[in-house]
Amino acid sequence: MDNFSTYIFREEYKRIEELGDTLSSISNSIDWECFRKILSPLYNDNKEDGGHPHLDEVLMIKTLVLQHLYGLSDYETERNIYDQMSFRHFLGFPKTIPDRSTIWVFKERLTKNDCLDLIWEELQRQLDDLGFGLQRGVMQDASFITADPGHAK
Repeated sequence: MDNFSTYIFREEYKRIEELGDTLSSISNSIDWECFRKILSPLYNDNKEDGGHPHLDEVLMIKTLVLQHLYGLSDYETERNIYDQMSFRHFLGFPKTIPDRSTIWVFKERLTKNDCLDLIWEELQRQLDDLGFGLQRGVMQDASFITADPGHAK
């Protein structure tokens, strides 16, 4: 069940959806559950021996997809998930948003266990089957600086 803030986000997102959201069409077309099979052996916190609970594997894969599509650093990814309604919708309006450290640790875990290539190959296979072409974008952040106007003549 949604809490009040999630309800508000979903209502606000409806306007974005009316304007067109490419991320949503990608998200609805991909079989995200197949990635869980690839990643579940990397975690032991779902077993009797316990372990620190981790964020959902699909949430983390979707986070990496956003990062890759928009050419974002770990910090920028965290910031943009908070800032972009379409990013939150793509991730399913999670209760916990991955922070930059969690993103970094997740990528390190994938690399260390030789899973990163498996993830991208499966995603690419699905996109190819759907006839999607992926173009990588870059989000830019504008900064304002105060310039010295000089002396009036």
